[in-house]
Amino acid sequence: MSKMMYGAAVQGFRATLCDTLLTLGDENKDLIVLDAETGTATNVIDFRNKFPERYITVGVAEQTALSFAFSLSRSGKIPVVPLFSCFLVRRACDQIFIQIGYSNANVKMIGCYTGLTTPNTGATHQSINDVAIIRSMPNIMVIETADPGELSQAIRAAVEHKGPVYLRMVRGDIPKHDIICTEGHKFQLGKSTVLREGKDISLVASGIMVPRALEAAERLAAGGVSAEVINCSAIKPLDEETIVSSAQKTGRVVTCENSNIYGGMGSAVAECLVQRCPVPMRLMGIEDEYGWSAPLEDLFEMYGLTTEKILEKANEIL
Repeated sequence: MSKMMYGAAVQGFRATLCDTLLTLGDENKDLIVLDAETGTATNVIDFRNKFPERYITVGVAEQTALSFAFSLSRSGKIPVVPLFSCFLVRRACDQIFIQIGYSNANVKMIGCYTGLTTPNTGATHQSINDVAIIRSMPNIMVIETADPGELSQAIRAAVEHKGPVYLRMVRGDIPKHDIICTEGHKFQLGKSTVLREGKDISLVASGIMVPRALEAAERLAAGGVSAEVINCSAIKPLDEETIVSSAQKTGRVVTCENSNIYGGMGSAVAECLVQRCPVPMRLMGIEDEYGWSAPLEDLFEMYGLTTEKILEKANEIL
Protein backbone atom coordinates (compact mmCIF):
# COMPACT_ATOMS: atom_id res chain seq x y z
CA MET A 1 0.00 0.00 0.00
CA SER A 2 1.28 3.47 -0.90
CA LYS A 3 2.30 5.81 1.87
CA MET A 4 -0.45 8.36 2.42
CA MET A 5 -0.04 12.01 3.42
CA TYR A 6 -2.84 14.52 3.86
CA GLY A 7 -5.14 12.22 1.92
CA ALA A 8 -2.80 11.88 -1.07
CA ALA A 9 -0.57 9.00 -2.05
CA VAL A 10 3.17 9.62 -1.75
CA GLN A 11 4.28 8.18 -5.04
CA GLY A 12 5.72 9.23 -8.36
CA PHE A 13 7.40 12.64 -8.26
CA ARG A 14 7.16 13.17 -4.51
CA ALA A 15 8.57 9.75 -3.65
CA THR A 16 11.34 10.24 -6.20
CA LEU A 17 12.39 13.53 -4.62
CA CYS A 18 13.11 11.88 -1.28
CA ASP A 19 14.74 8.77 -2.74
CA THR A 20 17.06 10.84 -4.91
CA LEU A 21 18.10 13.18 -2.11
CA LEU A 22 18.88 10.20 0.12
CA THR A 23 21.09 8.70 -2.58
CA LEU A 24 22.86 11.99 -3.24
CA GLY A 25 23.25 12.53 0.51
CA ASP A 26 25.17 9.27 0.72
CA GLU A 27 27.40 10.28 -2.16
CA ASN A 28 28.10 13.90 -1.23
CA LYS A 29 28.73 14.97 2.36
CA ASP A 30 28.38 18.65 1.39
CA LEU A 31 24.72 18.23 0.42
CA ILE A 32 22.43 19.99 2.91
CA VAL A 33 18.62 20.18 2.85
CA LEU A 34 16.91 23.29 4.18
CA ASP A 35 13.28 23.24 5.27
CA ALA A 36 10.70 25.85 6.28
CA GLU A 37 8.25 23.49 7.99
CA THR A 38 7.09 21.78 4.80
CA GLY A 39 9.34 18.72 5.06
CA THR A 40 6.49 16.33 5.74
CA ALA A 41 4.35 17.56 2.86
CA THR A 42 7.23 17.65 0.39
CA ASN A 43 8.31 14.20 1.61
CA VAL A 44 11.92 15.04 2.49
CA ILE A 45 11.60 14.25 6.18
CA ASP A 46 13.45 10.95 5.72
CA PHE A 47 16.55 12.96 4.83
CA ARG A 48 16.36 14.48 8.31
CA ASN A 49 16.00 11.02 9.83
CA LYS A 50 19.07 9.72 7.99
CA PHE A 51 21.25 12.86 8.02
CA PRO A 52 20.06 14.96 10.99
CA GLU A 53 23.25 17.03 10.98
CA ARG A 54 22.62 18.02 7.35
CA TYR A 55 18.93 18.90 7.62
CA ILE A 56 18.22 22.45 8.77
CA THR A 57 14.77 23.73 9.69
CA VAL A 58 14.39 27.50 9.86
CA GLY A 59 10.73 27.63 10.84
CA VAL A 60 8.00 29.17 8.71
CA ALA A 61 10.45 31.62 7.17
CA GLU A 62 11.13 31.08 3.48
CA GLN A 63 13.17 34.26 3.16
CA THR A 64 15.45 33.05 5.94
CA ALA A 65 15.78 29.66 4.23
CA LEU A 66 17.08 31.26 1.02
CA SER A 67 19.43 33.60 2.88
CA PHE A 68 20.75 30.65 4.89
CA ALA A 69 21.18 28.69 1.67
CA PHE A 70 23.21 31.55 0.20
CA SER A 71 25.50 31.53 3.27
CA LEU A 72 25.97 27.76 3.07
CA SER A 73 26.89 27.99 -0.60
CA ARG A 74 29.58 30.52 0.29
CA SER A 75 30.98 27.98 2.74
CA GLY A 76 31.39 25.37 0.02
CA LYS A 77 28.21 23.44 0.81
CA ILE A 78 25.50 22.49 -1.67
CA PRO A 79 22.17 23.62 -0.21
CA VAL A 80 18.97 22.11 -1.60
CA VAL A 81 15.78 24.01 -0.74
CA PRO A 82 12.58 22.02 -1.44
CA LEU A 83 9.62 24.22 -0.50
CA PHE A 84 6.10 24.91 -1.67
CA SER A 85 6.72 26.85 -4.88
CA CYS A 86 4.18 29.55 -4.02
CA PHE A 87 6.13 30.48 -0.87
CA LEU A 88 9.59 29.84 -2.27
CA VAL A 89 9.20 32.01 -5.35
CA ARG A 90 6.82 34.75 -4.26
CA ARG A 91 7.66 35.24 -0.59
CA ALA A 92 11.42 34.95 -1.02
CA CYS A 93 11.56 36.67 -4.42
CA ASP A 94 13.99 39.38 -3.32
CA GLN A 95 16.34 36.90 -1.65
CA ILE A 96 16.36 34.78 -4.80
CA PHE A 97 16.99 37.78 -7.05
CA ILE A 98 19.73 39.45 -5.00
CA GLN A 99 21.41 36.71 -2.99
CA ILE A 100 20.98 33.68 -5.24
CA GLY A 101 20.78 35.08 -8.76
CA TYR A 102 22.93 38.22 -8.58
CA SER A 103 25.76 36.40 -6.81
CA ASN A 104 25.36 33.26 -8.96
CA ALA A 105 25.16 31.24 -5.74
CA ASN A 106 25.34 27.44 -5.89
CA VAL A 107 21.84 26.92 -4.49
CA LYS A 108 19.34 24.31 -5.73
CA MET A 109 15.71 25.38 -5.36
CA ILE A 110 12.97 22.79 -5.80
CA GLY A 111 9.55 24.37 -6.21
CA CYS A 112 7.07 21.73 -5.07
CA TYR A 113 3.35 21.68 -5.86
CA THR A 114 3.52 23.95 -8.90
CA GLY A 115 0.64 25.02 -11.10
CA LEU A 116 -2.77 23.64 -10.23
CA THR A 117 -1.39 20.59 -8.44
CA THR A 118 -2.41 21.75 -4.96
CA PRO A 119 -6.12 21.40 -5.72
CA ASN A 120 -7.82 22.01 -2.39
CA THR A 121 -5.77 24.99 -1.21
CA GLY A 122 -6.78 27.31 -4.02
CA ALA A 123 -5.24 30.52 -5.30
CA THR A 124 -2.92 31.12 -2.33
CA HIS A 125 -1.00 27.89 -2.89
CA GLN A 126 -1.32 27.36 -6.64
CA SER A 127 1.97 28.58 -8.05
CA ILE A 128 1.05 29.58 -11.58
CA ASN A 129 3.51 32.44 -12.14
CA ASP A 130 6.72 30.90 -10.78
CA VAL A 131 8.17 30.26 -14.25
CA ALA A 132 7.61 33.89 -15.25
CA ILE A 133 9.24 35.17 -12.06
CA ILE A 134 12.32 32.95 -12.06
CA ARG A 135 12.78 33.10 -15.84
CA SER A 136 13.15 36.87 -15.57
CA MET A 137 16.14 36.53 -13.22
CA PRO A 138 19.64 36.27 -14.74
CA ASN A 139 21.86 33.24 -14.01
CA ILE A 140 19.09 30.90 -12.78
CA MET A 141 18.29 27.72 -14.71
CA VAL A 142 14.63 26.65 -14.90
CA ILE A 143 13.83 22.95 -15.32
CA GLU A 144 10.58 20.97 -15.45
CA THR A 145 10.54 17.22 -15.98
CA ALA A 146 7.97 14.91 -17.56
CA ASP A 147 8.13 11.89 -15.29
CA PRO A 148 9.68 10.71 -12.00
CA GLY A 149 12.62 9.04 -13.69
CA GLU A 150 13.58 12.24 -15.48
CA LEU A 151 13.08 14.15 -12.22
CA SER A 152 15.64 11.95 -10.48
CA GLN A 153 18.18 12.57 -13.24
CA ALA A 154 17.43 16.30 -13.18
CA ILE A 155 17.97 16.58 -9.42
CA ARG A 156 21.35 14.88 -9.79
CA ALA A 157 22.31 17.12 -12.71
CA ALA A 158 21.26 20.22 -10.75
CA VAL A 159 23.35 19.21 -7.74
CA GLU A 160 26.37 18.54 -9.94
CA HIS A 161 25.96 21.87 -11.76
CA LYS A 162 27.83 24.87 -10.35
CA GLY A 163 25.29 27.66 -10.03
CA PRO A 164 21.66 28.36 -9.11
CA VAL A 165 18.90 26.07 -10.38
CA TYR A 166 15.13 26.18 -10.02
CA LEU A 167 13.52 22.78 -10.54
CA ARG A 168 9.75 22.82 -10.96
CA MET A 169 7.96 19.83 -9.40
CA VAL A 170 4.41 18.63 -8.77
CA ARG A 171 2.66 16.48 -6.20
CA GLY A 172 3.00 12.73 -6.44
CA ASP A 173 -0.67 11.94 -7.01
CA ILE A 174 -1.05 13.42 -10.50
CA PRO A 175 -3.10 11.43 -13.03
CA LYS A 176 -1.19 10.39 -16.18
CA HIS A 177 2.26 10.65 -14.63
CA ASP A 178 3.41 7.24 -15.80
CA ILE A 179 6.78 6.72 -17.44
CA ILE A 180 7.00 9.09 -20.41
CA CYS A 181 10.68 9.06 -21.34
CA THR A 182 11.99 5.94 -23.00
CA GLU A 183 14.35 3.54 -21.32
CA GLY A 184 17.87 4.84 -21.64
CA HIS A 185 16.71 8.48 -21.67
CA LYS A 186 19.49 10.78 -20.50
CA PHE A 187 18.49 14.12 -19.04
CA GLN A 188 20.86 16.96 -19.88
CA LEU A 189 20.81 20.50 -18.56
CA GLY A 190 19.79 22.92 -21.30
CA LYS A 191 18.45 20.14 -23.56
CA SER A 192 14.89 19.16 -24.42
CA THR A 193 13.79 15.92 -26.05
CA VAL A 194 11.77 14.98 -29.11
CA LEU A 195 9.53 12.18 -27.85
CA ARG A 196 7.62 11.66 -31.09
CA GLU A 197 8.63 12.63 -34.62
CA GLY A 198 6.14 14.49 -36.80
CA LYS A 199 5.89 16.76 -39.84
CA ASP A 200 2.61 18.70 -39.65
CA ILE A 201 2.61 20.40 -36.23
CA SER A 202 4.86 20.65 -33.16
CA LEU A 203 3.40 20.17 -29.68
CA VAL A 204 5.89 21.63 -27.20
CA ALA A 205 4.93 20.56 -23.67
CA SER A 206 6.41 20.70 -20.19
CA GLY A 207 5.82 18.73 -17.00
CA ILE A 208 2.43 17.10 -16.56
CA MET A 209 1.28 18.40 -19.95
CA VAL A 210 3.71 16.10 -21.78
CA PRO A 211 1.54 12.95 -21.51
CA ARG A 212 -1.47 15.00 -22.62
CA ALA A 213 0.47 16.23 -25.65
CA LEU A 214 1.40 12.64 -26.51
CA GLU A 215 -2.25 11.63 -26.24
CA ALA A 216 -3.22 14.54 -28.48
CA ALA A 217 -0.63 13.42 -31.03
CA GLU A 218 -2.16 9.94 -31.08
CA ARG A 219 -5.60 11.37 -31.73
CA LEU A 220 -4.29 13.70 -34.42
CA ALA A 221 -2.60 10.74 -36.08
CA ALA A 222 -5.96 8.98 -36.29
CA GLY A 223 -7.10 11.90 -38.43
CA GLY A 224 -4.05 11.81 -40.66
CA VAL A 225 -2.09 14.59 -38.93
CA SER A 226 1.54 13.92 -37.99
CA ALA A 227 2.38 15.72 -34.74
CA GLU A 228 5.86 16.08 -33.28
CA VAL A 229 5.99 16.12 -29.47
CA ILE A 230 8.79 17.87 -27.58
CA ASN A 231 9.36 17.43 -23.86
CA CYS A 232 10.52 20.97 -23.05
CA SER A 233 12.35 20.18 -19.81
CA ALA A 234 14.85 22.99 -20.50
CA ILE A 235 12.81 26.15 -19.96
CA LYS A 236 15.84 28.33 -19.22
CA PRO A 237 18.16 28.25 -20.97
CA LEU A 238 15.69 27.20 -23.66
CA ASP A 239 16.91 24.51 -26.04
CA GLU A 240 16.43 26.78 -29.03
CA GLU A 241 18.03 24.42 -31.54
CA THR A 242 15.51 21.64 -30.84
CA ILE A 243 12.57 24.08 -30.89
CA VAL A 244 13.64 25.88 -34.07
CA SER A 245 14.47 22.64 -35.89
CA SER A 246 11.00 21.29 -35.14
CA ALA A 247 9.24 24.53 -36.13
CA GLN A 248 11.15 24.67 -39.42
CA LYS A 249 10.00 21.13 -40.19
CA THR A 250 6.32 21.41 -39.20
CA GLY A 251 5.53 25.10 -39.67
CA ARG A 252 3.10 25.17 -36.74
CA VAL A 253 3.58 25.15 -32.95
CA VAL A 254 1.35 24.69 -29.90
CA THR A 255 2.87 25.05 -26.43
CA CYS A 256 1.28 23.29 -23.44
CA GLU A 257 2.06 24.15 -19.81
CA ASN A 258 0.72 23.92 -16.25
CA SER A 259 1.33 27.62 -15.58
CA ASN A 260 0.29 31.10 -16.66
CA ILE A 261 0.91 31.56 -20.38
CA TYR A 262 2.13 35.11 -19.64
CA GLY A 263 5.86 34.79 -19.07
CA GLY A 264 5.77 31.00 -18.96
CA MET A 265 7.34 28.29 -21.09
CA GLY A 266 5.16 29.20 -24.06
CA SER A 267 6.35 32.79 -23.86
CA ALA A 268 9.96 31.56 -23.94
CA VAL A 269 9.25 29.50 -27.08
CA ALA A 270 7.43 32.43 -28.70
CA GLU A 271 10.32 34.80 -27.94
CA CYS A 272 12.66 32.35 -29.62
CA LEU A 273 10.55 31.65 -32.70
CA VAL A 274 9.56 35.25 -33.43
CA GLN A 275 13.26 36.00 -33.89
CA ARG A 276 14.49 32.80 -35.51
CA CYS A 277 11.56 31.03 -37.18
CA PRO A 278 8.20 32.85 -37.15
CA VAL A 279 5.38 30.32 -37.58
CA PRO A 280 1.67 30.18 -36.65
CA MET A 281 1.57 29.44 -32.93
CA ARG A 282 -0.87 28.98 -30.06
CA LEU A 283 -0.13 29.05 -26.30
CA MET A 284 -2.08 26.65 -24.11
CA GLY A 285 -2.05 26.96 -20.32
CA ILE A 286 -3.62 29.03 -17.57
CA GLU A 287 -4.87 32.18 -19.25
CA ASP A 288 -4.14 34.98 -16.79
CA GLU A 289 -6.44 33.73 -14.03
CA TYR A 290 -6.11 32.94 -10.35
CA GLY A 291 -6.57 29.39 -9.13
CA TRP A 292 -9.57 27.83 -7.44
CA SER A 293 -10.20 25.09 -4.88
CA ALA A 294 -11.61 21.94 -6.44
CA PRO A 295 -10.75 18.30 -7.21
CA LEU A 296 -7.76 18.09 -9.52
CA GLU A 297 -9.53 16.73 -12.58
CA ASP A 298 -12.19 19.44 -12.25
CA LEU A 299 -9.48 22.10 -12.16
CA PHE A 300 -7.79 20.69 -15.24
CA GLU A 301 -11.13 20.80 -17.06
CA MET A 302 -11.96 24.29 -15.73
CA TYR A 303 -8.65 25.78 -16.85
CA GLY A 304 -8.29 23.79 -20.04
CA LEU A 305 -5.26 21.70 -19.10
CA THR A 306 -6.60 18.79 -21.12
CA THR A 307 -5.93 16.79 -24.25
CA GLU A 308 -9.09 18.25 -25.77
CA LYS A 309 -7.78 21.80 -25.32
CA ILE A 310 -4.50 20.87 -27.02
CA LEU A 311 -6.49 19.48 -29.96
CA GLU A 312 -8.59 22.65 -30.09
CA LYS A 313 -5.49 24.84 -30.25
CA ALA A 314 -3.86 22.55 -32.82
CA ASN A 315 -6.92 22.54 -35.09
CA GLU A 316 -6.98 26.35 -35.06
CA ILE A 317 -3.72 26.43 -37.02
CA LEU A 318 -3.98 23.22 -39.02
